Amino acid sequence: MVQIKSAYSSKKTALEAFRELKSGIHSEPKLLLFFASTTQNFEELTGLFHESFPHSEILGLTTVGEIGPNGITEHGVSAMSFNGSNFSAKGVMIKDIIKYPIFYRDHLIQGLSEVGIDRNSRNIETEGIGLVFPNGLVGAEEKMLSVVNSVFKQEGFPLFGGTAGDDEKFLETMVSYNGETSNTAGLVAFIKTDDEFVILKENIFQTTGKEMKITKSDTESRTVYEMNGKRATSEYARLLGVPENQLSKHFMSNPLGRAVNEEIYIASPFQTQPDGSIQFYCQIFQDSVVEILEPKNPVETLKSTVADFKEEFSQLDGVLGINCILRKLQFKSQGIVATLNKELEKLPHLGGFCSYGEQLNNMQLNQTLILLGFGKRKRGDRK
Repeated sequence: MVQIKSAYSSKKTALEAFRELKSGIHSEPKLLLFFASTTQNFEELTGLFHESFPHSEILGLTTVGEIGPNGITEHGVSAMSFNGSNFSAKGVMIKDIIKYPIFYRDHLIQGLSEVGIDRNSRNIETEGIGLVFPNGLVGAEEKMLSVVNSVFKQEGFPLFGGTAGDDEKFLETMVSYNGETSNTAGLVAFIKTDDEFVILKENIFQTTGKEMKITKSDTESRTVYEMNGKRATSEYARLLGVPENQLSKHFMSNPLGRAVNEEIYIASPFQTQPDGSIQFYCQIFQDSVVEILEPKNPVETLKSTVADFKEEFSQLDGVLGINCILRKLQFKSQGIVATLNKELEKLPHLGGFCSYGEQLNNMQLNQTLILLGFGKRKRGDRK
């Protein structure tokens, strides 16, 4: 079985934070993940981890909030270490996810080979799992996911991840792999383990029945110009029943949803443009049908999520969680972070971060919590 440990530090200097984290993780981990606020010296942290664990696969990134054993936090560092005789991991840094991610396809294939994942398997969903951590603010998450998915002969290899943040500064995010840092790269870690795993996606919204067809969009720039054949901002505001000049105030509480196999995938608006178009945090495709969403009770939803997630396992060894920035901002404004953390504390060896976007398989998501748990399932089939 995989052995997982998680730790969190709110120490002010990189050295103090590192020392505290080191005492709470494995002495020789096979895989080490760390998630750091930009209040920390990221380059120094990267160097400290790499120097102390030279034989480990180490992936790090900057955040817009951290997730540790006690739930959602800010301005600190969280870390997760993975070990076990039947656990192996290999990282890959795709150094430019904006222009040249395809150049790293051979690196990805080599990484799969090193951990023993058969990329040509007909049962690819049982071979392992990939973690993906793109840099933020460059709009290349979908491009990166496309390249990673392209190395598999069959569809269905599970991918799970989140976009690096920078504490709401929106200036520069950073990732690091085995001592090397970058503000344009994306990270991938392929994992092979005898443990079973479960992925759970939570959203705190429900449908309203107010549908719109995307009639003019630019997928590459994530911009929607027209909905239902009308200017995007005016049609969105009309269906929502708010003045057009007040529309952006409702983006957080009324994002758009896409129905895929009876699941809702959230697309969050980022900002309006002077021409009445709307830029989103993820791609929205021409001629797709989306629906305006409305919020559910986040506390009751998380209680149900944690209970359902734990119920999947007879033994839960650890959980990696990724929570969207917009959810964190909503929770802070409602004053419910402490209440939600009481539920998150029920998940053993919890680690992770708050992100600028969430990745699941071949999709970039928004305003979502995704959980990845390792352990022994009550039912033998993997998700």
